[in-house]
Amino acid sequence: MKIRVILADDHPLIIFGVKQTLATMMGVEVVAEASNSRQLMEKLETVPTDVLITDFSMPMENSPDGLVMLNAIRVKQPGVKVLVLTMLENPGLLVSMRDSGVRGILNKRDDISELPAAVLAAYQGRTFFGTAVRREIEQAESGVVSSNPERSLSPRELEVVRLYVNGMTMTEVARHLHRSVNTVSTQKGSAMRKLGLSSDAALFDYAVEHGMRG
Repeated sequence: MKIRVILADDHPLIIFGVKQTLATMMGVEVVAEASNSRQLMEKLETVPTDVLITDFSMPMENSPDGLVMLNAIRVKQPGVKVLVLTMLENPGLLVSMRDSGVRGILNKRDDISELPAAVLAAYQGRTFFGTAVRREIEQAESGVVSSNPERSLSPRELEVVRLYVNGMTMTEVARHLHRSVNTVSTQKGSAMRKLGLSSDAALFDYAVEHGMRG
């Protein structure tokens, strides 16, 4: 058995750490690396791959990351099993990632020793969610948090807010998502209304408190 793996992350130290962890697994070969979503899509088109381990947030001009990237991979490379490594802890974003069809999600702050089990599960067609991620998703879908206004945000609204609070202007968000500035501004405003927020400062505070930065 040989599991061919592509690694994608814009932080070299993460790539290094993942490679070191995978080196302990028999039959796993890292066949390519990418530091942004454009490179990743090029690698997936040319390098036979079984499992992709990718960051969720790899912003680059004219090269969408996040849910747009995951959906593109699902459509163009349906045979590739996708694992997401992320610093994001926001339940809404984690649920959106899961619903995009990925095989697993791990939090970078967690013990990376879970990664080999996640790779094997993905290769075998099973799902694997890290301990912290599973807890956040279960909480998001439980009746305990059913009144959370964030649950009413659409995946597109969550993506706009994620990019904005991580440093993009509305113009940059629009270009990144291939939408009009008017559309993303409307989606940002709609998200803020649903969250009961009236200023950008309040939105940034909310993002920090609810794991949307990173």
